[in-house]
Amino acid sequence: MFTGINKYMNQTEVELRLISNLYGLPASDKAVHCNKKSEYTTGVIFTLILCGLILYLCLIGTLSDIVISFLKKPSEPVSNRNGYIPIRDDSPVTLEGDVPDSCTGSGAHSSNTTQFMNPSPKVAISASTRLTSFSQKRDEPYLVVQFFLCFSLIKNTSRIMDTKVPAGAITSINGMRVMSMWWVILGHVYVFQTVSTMSNLLSVVEVIHRFTFEAIGNATFSVDSFFFLSGLLVSYLSLRHMEKKNGQLPLFKYYFHRFWRLTPAYMFVLLFYDKLNRFLGDGPLWYKAQAKNPCDKYWWTNLLYINNFYPTSMNASCFGWAWYLANDTQFYIIAPAILFVAYRFRLRGLIVIVGFLLSISFATTAAIYDHYKIAAVITSRETREQRQKGVDFMSLTYVKPYCRISPYLVGMVTGYLLLNDKNWRLPSKVRTYLINMAGWCVAIALALSTLYGQYKVTRKDNPVPFSRAENIIYGTFSRFAWSLALAWVIFTCHNGLGGLVNKFLSARFWIPLSRLTYCAYLVHPIIILTLFLSFETVWAYSDVHMAFCYVGVLGITYAVAFIVSVCVEYPMMQLEKLIFKGDN
Repeated sequence: MFTGINKYMNQTEVELRLISNLYGLPASDKAVHCNKKSEYTTGVIFTLILCGLILYLCLIGTLSDIVISFLKKPSEPVSNRNGYIPIRDDSPVTLEGDVPDSCTGSGAHSSNTTQFMNPSPKVAISASTRLTSFSQKRDEPYLVVQFFLCFSLIKNTSRIMDTKVPAGAITSINGMRVMSMWWVILGHVYVFQTVSTMSNLLSVVEVIHRFTFEAIGNATFSVDSFFFLSGLLVSYLSLRHMEKKNGQLPLFKYYFHRFWRLTPAYMFVLLFYDKLNRFLGDGPLWYKAQAKNPCDKYWWTNLLYINNFYPTSMNASCFGWAWYLANDTQFYIIAPAILFVAYRFRLRGLIVIVGFLLSISFATTAAIYDHYKIAAVITSRETREQRQKGVDFMSLTYVKPYCRISPYLVGMVTGYLLLNDKNWRLPSKVRTYLINMAGWCVAIALALSTLYGQYKVTRKDNPVPFSRAENIIYGTFSRFAWSLALAWVIFTCHNGLGGLVNKFLSARFWIPLSRLTYCAYLVHPIIILTLFLSFETVWAYSDVHMAFCYVGVLGITYAVAFIVSVCVEYPMMQLEKLIFKGDN
């Protein structure tokens, strides 16, 4: 019994330190925190004013949208008022004889309308031509009105809920993006529950060693799915633009779009988390977590997207889960160099530069794992020194771009291949079928070996630790292997070889949820922490309890993500379109 308790305590210590490093939470119980009421500081008041301003803009924008929509409704036909037959847009209008009052503007019918206009020969014009200039001016609101319309809740909701698929879209990424987000949330629900207090410690030990738990324990690969999808879209969309513009890629707009697309919602949620989240919970665990607040000191590192490098200790970072955004932005910054090589030298040039970058990444990652003796798989059986190496795993490899770039590069190559998919058609249906089946077998094998290949280390009975070589190989190449499996899924689905998988991933019901992915990523840790840190008593772990927690967190996450999207994210996107109006 005591052996089991020791194992659990060892595992809990590792998990608490990992959470402390990654999410900026205190991992030590050697302190006393008094329960005191949160104060309304200057930062809190500023955040409340900002929230009020956003709500005001949304209200004005929505009311403006309603008024404009009402004014644009077609007027009642003339025949309903005075017996005249309405004029069709293409019907000729003769400037003599009896003319309906709606056309002359006289306000009353007259038998001789030429007295209101210059006499002229019989001229036939179309109503559509006559009203074109007026209609264009009427349909184009003033600039200030267009600004407010960017915040219209009606328009932004319709944009999120729209399920139309544009031509050339890679539809299978929608389902993959949403399920990857669900996987991220699932992993965080299980990890974050360690910050609360449980009454049945030994039951948790049993769960960790299950074979089925490997998919949850390896939820970190869901982040690599997002790196892969990001690289794919950057490559596919940018190269398609360059093909149309003779190799030109406007770098200012390229970088501005990235910063403007991510930063407003990111900074708003960070500000809310830093200033207002303290008012959302209560309890002994809650005030212990609130006592540590690195955002006041390091928020600027998030704004500059360097928070995966500074502060050097993840324990001191602000908004710890935003390390992903820092990595993805850094990949985005260097992507144009790869894109220009791909456009100029085609596939050969792309393979050379991607192969070079992959070689550097693999060599660096392997050297770090070997030099610092970092464990690729953390279990409850390591010594204290080995467990500390598991904590180092977060700061030295997990959040560093040179260790995480391989899925992004695989995504860029995949995007190039999808854009040039006409060159990859096989003339023989038999050969296509055989290659497709072989590719699916390899992809499934790579995915399963990545997720479950470490089970021999984590299983309860007769565990076999990784050798030095196995540890380095798994830590270096596992994320690359996972991205290769995803690449095959997307490639075959886009080329009509995905079958039921393609139909499922490309279903239109994924589209609205896919548009909420970014905000769901930003807010879901706040919701999970608010749940578990608000517990005032111990609770008993069970699979059913965790299932209800997960489903509840998932639903609340998307509800909050929808609010942030329609109030902050989408208005900023529409403002960008207004700034660069008429430009691609």
